[in-house]
Amino acid sequence: MSSDFNTCSDMAEAAIDTNVNQTSDDTTNVSPGDEPVHENGDDDPPAPRDEDPTSAPDDNSPPPEIIWSDRKYGLGDLTEESGLLQRMCRFSEAPGTGNMSPGLKIYSEQPVWLHSRHNKRHAKARTIYKDTNGAYFEVGQTLLIPDDFQGWFELVPPDFTRARYCRNIAEVASVMPKKIFTRTRLKGIRIVEEEGEGQSYLERKVSAGSILRVKGTFSAKWRTSAETGLVKKKSKNWTTVEEQYLKCLDKDEKEVMIPFKQKGKFNIIYEKGSKDSRCILHMKDIISNFSLPLKVRLLFGKAPVNPCIFTGMLVLKSHSVCESIVGSTASNRRNVLFELPLDLPCTVEVAENERESCGHQRAYKDGKKLCQLYAVSYSSLIKLSPNMDTDQEMYQHIPTAKAKRGADDTLQTLDLITNISLTDEPVDTFIQEFSDTDSVQSADQSGGAVKGSLMELKEITTDTARDDTLC
Repeated sequence: MSSDFNTCSDMAEAAIDTNVNQTSDDTTNVSPGDEPVHENGDDDPPAPRDEDPTSAPDDNSPPPEIIWSDRKYGLGDLTEESGLLQRMCRFSEAPGTGNMSPGLKIYSEQPVWLHSRHNKRHAKARTIYKDTNGAYFEVGQTLLIPDDFQGWFELVPPDFTRARYCRNIAEVASVMPKKIFTRTRLKGIRIVEEEGEGQSYLERKVSAGSILRVKGTFSAKWRTSAETGLVKKKSKNWTTVEEQYLKCLDKDEKEVMIPFKQKGKFNIIYEKGSKDSRCILHMKDIISNFSLPLKVRLLFGKAPVNPCIFTGMLVLKSHSVCESIVGSTASNRRNVLFELPLDLPCTVEVAENERESCGHQRAYKDGKKLCQLYAVSYSSLIKLSPNMDTDQEMYQHIPTAKAKRGADDTLQTLDLITNISLTDEPVDTFIQEFSDTDSVQSADQSGGAVKGSLMELKEITTDTARDDTLC
């Protein structure tokens, strides 16, 4: 196994490696009322218009010097109530400790903007990689996954194949879960009530990556017509067709009726106590309801933005509660975000003359804006451990005999990528179908409804047989 598998970025916690002086396409989280990054606020001294505020003055005068406080604080002292957060600070290794994580030490002894505190549970994980000989190895450094990470995971079966999913809406209806996750673009209908107790329908499209709340099953009768005659179309024959639908509500509480015959890939959203192997879960569900270690696969969500080996298949080792502070560098041409755990052995000084020494500098303003825009999102992303423990052993994992259901066991990057993004790209543009050979594309789908007149719509009230087979 090459040592490259254990090599990651030198900037272990620089998860958003950009300043905020970008085009509007790259800063879609900025509302129309937000100030431009370099626009001077009312309380800031004016910045020079014809020079880079972070460069040395042309007259060779010394740059403004930051006056640091005589008192040194611990990270636990920094709260908004104490007035020590959202301040320019400098942290240093505590005397006599000598064990600051290398991924955090690179940000010490320099001006940084410390923004906000978060208290979350984190799962510690490592990537599982399949080499060219077919062996599965645990490789790379430790990953930290917060419990509010907005990705969806599937439990890895003992044979390391893909987990099960529903292959059509009829299969979903046989289970009748409360919520489903669709990995396929769908076409459905919305029933519209008309005057005189009539009903018509509008076609609706559902993007892949959507969550739908299941409300019931319905049967609809449609009146359709077909012209007869081989050469000349002489007359119309009218027929009645009955179609079954699953009624769902989308995130906006809008109704969509999906035909039973609609094929695709659909997962059941996990609920506590469920044993259905077609379920997908958030990290908070895994940590709360399952024993670790446990193997999972990221099905839909944002991969680590730091360069590192990442296949989407992970072994979760343990979990613990961690309180940390999100901050940003504030003196670089290209600022980055990082997290400081409150148990980090360090001391903190605050700038006494922050406004005078830094208020006009572009890097300072960019660091503040970076935190304002992305601190919350950043705290919820998968990150590399600041310990940068790339020297860990590569443990081999042995799958059981392959199941007979014919699933593809190739281990690729991700099946569906990114439903949390700092861009405005539509969710379904991130869809990639690598690991399943029977992928169903939107062009292959049947129409949302029979083309004709809706004659009758009634709810189906039959008992459903649930399939709660565990992986």
